[in-house]
Amino acid sequence: MSVSIAIDAGHGYTKALSASTQTIFPSLICPAPAAVDLGRFGPSDSVAVETDQYPRIRYLVGDAARLRAVSLFSHDKASDPTTLALTWIAASRLVGPGYHAITLGVGVPLAWYAEQQGTLARILTQTVRLENGHGTTLAVLDTTVFPQGVGALAAQADLPKKALVGLVDIGYRTVDFLLAETDAYGLPRPIPDRSGTYAGGMHQAYLNLAQTIERETGTHWEPHELVDRDTISAHGRATSLVEPRRRAIADLSRAIQTHLATQWDGLIDRLDALYLAGGGAVALQSAHPWDGAQGLDDPQWANARGFLGFLA
Repeated sequence: MSVSIAIDAGHGYTKALSASTQTIFPSLICPAPAAVDLGRFGPSDSVAVETDQYPRIRYLVGDAARLRAVSLFSHDKASDPTTLALTWIAASRLVGPGYHAITLGVGVPLAWYAEQQGTLARILTQTVRLENGHGTTLAVLDTTVFPQGVGALAAQADLPKKALVGLVDIGYRTVDFLLAETDAYGLPRPIPDRSGTYAGGMHQAYLNLAQTIERETGTHWEPHELVDRDTISAHGRATSLVEPRRRAIADLSRAIQTHLATQWDGLIDRLDALYLAGGGAVALQSAHPWDGAQGLDDPQWANARGFLGFLA
């Protein structure tokens, strides 16, 4: 019997969820320098990944890769070996050492779904060997690829019936927007020509913040280094990020709303409900509130919960 695992490998954070456990870590990964490959004495986030199709490579993952890696950004997850490795690593953290048969549910942005879903499902479905002080073998029996926004909307248990609803899934590099009609049971039916992907998520806000810091302090920071930080050190002095971060996120919020006003035309004012999902949902609502919008419960996990529900 296989274990069902849902993985939302976003550009900011990777979330993995099964019926019994979950894990979350920054989506940062890079090949480990040779000096770091110290076997059982190495860092706990150093893990080797090998399949019949990919050679053995040892990676630094999550916080251990923060000073060396940049956040993931590939339009084609199926051809990006680091994204594939990150997905398998996330799954292995849920099952632990030994041999495990699993089924996967993963997502891709709406705009890339038709092109990528078949290839990504095929490549992820193979036997994977991982080593991180102990050995884990994943026999991936089947993989289902979901459109990201559909997963988040499906996770909402109390959608209004016979209604027009919208969902905005604010990720690190992309923002998925989905317009749907619900039936008499509250089940959503997406409207494809009013749904898509906006290429500008939380990364854009942090990129603008990094540029502001460099301009004002003369110190260089990568955008992902500023996530979850309230202060930085610049020439030995503490500099607060709170207000410049709020302004950068508010600018992003306004840009997304302007895009939606065009994509949804006059329908945005006729929605029965508008939901915000993704890791950026709370930050956007705090910096620049959206009238009438409501956040999903634990919005960062909405996609993974939806994927897992489909696998059940």
